[in-house]
Amino acid sequence: MFDPDSDSVFTAQQKEGRNYVKFYRQWVRNNFKSKEEGREIGEEQDYIIIVSPGQPKSEVRRKATDADKMAYGPEWSAYEQGKEMQISGTPIELLPGLAAGMADALKALYIYTIEQMAGLPDIALQRVGMGGNDIRKRAKDYLSKGSAETAELRARVAELETEIAALRAAAPTAKPRGRKPKINAEPAVLQ
Repeated sequence: MFDPDSDSVFTAQQKEGRNYVKFYRQWVRNNFKSKEEGREIGEEQDYIIIVSPGQPKSEVRRKATDADKMAYGPEWSAYEQGKEMQISGTPIELLPGLAAGMADALKALYIYTIEQMAGLPDIALQRVGMGGNDIRKRAKDYLSKGSAETAELRARVAELETEIAALRAAAPTAKPRGRKPKINAEPAVLQ
């Protein structure tokens, strides 16, 4: 259901933790004190950036609220401790068959993990461009671990391992190759 008072896609995805979130400090001018003192007076306040993966132009920047601090607890605690934000999940570069250039393009759209790609809404998928549906399907298959392709590959690997073990057992033990060492009864004499 559409809620006009919400941050549209951000509120819906907030619970799933798929958004790119960053807290930062920004100096804010205090107009009353500045006018009273006749000079610039202000204070640093906490702000938040929220970007839905695949939709970098729908970025939200605003003063951080207590609700933001609770909804994005791990990011808030990392910010308080002065650490860089760590994105949890499987890096997008590890998606099989994904070109390095495409991984960089996805990162420009704030898609850093395979989990983010698998959960990408259709509207954001348009920004990925041609092949976006295929990449999202591969991401979902990668995460499902039960895809037909994965099962097929596992069966093939088991079959090949059995074949290799049988070939090793059937192969005769190899003799050392190379020239036999010379055995001289007398040491060589230099003249």
